[in-house]
Amino acid sequence: MKLESKILVASLMFSTVFGQIRTNSEEVRKIRLDNFKDNYKGQVIRFKSGKSKIIEGVLMDITDSDFIISINNSATFYSHKSIDTVYLPPVLEDFYMVTGVSVLGGLASYAAMIITHPNPENGSLGAVSTIGIVLGYFLGKKTFYKPQKIDISGRLRG
Repeated sequence: MKLESKILVASLMFSTVFGQIRTNSEEVRKIRLDNFKDNYKGQVIRFKSGKSKIIEGVLMDITDSDFIISINNSATFYSHKSIDTVYLPPVLEDFYMVTGVSVLGGLASYAAMIITHPNPENGSLGAVSTIGIVLGYFLGKKTFYKPQKIDISGRLRG
């Protein structure tokens, strides 16, 4: 047996013997909740409660069993035991991205019209630019203006 083969077999045996057999999903969930609290405290969040009611408010704190959410300037406690995902609604910067893609679509269609027809009519330029703006808007909205999904469950995917 060659040296490389012996090293490969030894490393496979070592990883099998000393590898992690299973993960504690509660520990993973606790780490995710701590990271979520550190990164998104003071921001607007949205989630579906156990009664299929959509809750939206400003995240104030996370305890071992509850989210503390500010809704209309009053603190409300919601249990996060049955919540696996939290959503962050789109912010103003996302709207700026949509607007930029829309303007870029209009400019690109205007330039394409000038290149393909050296002397286009004003009506044709307006129509093609408007179509480019509208298509750019829909593309930007589908791409950038959607809520961010954050997984706080204890499940590992991989």
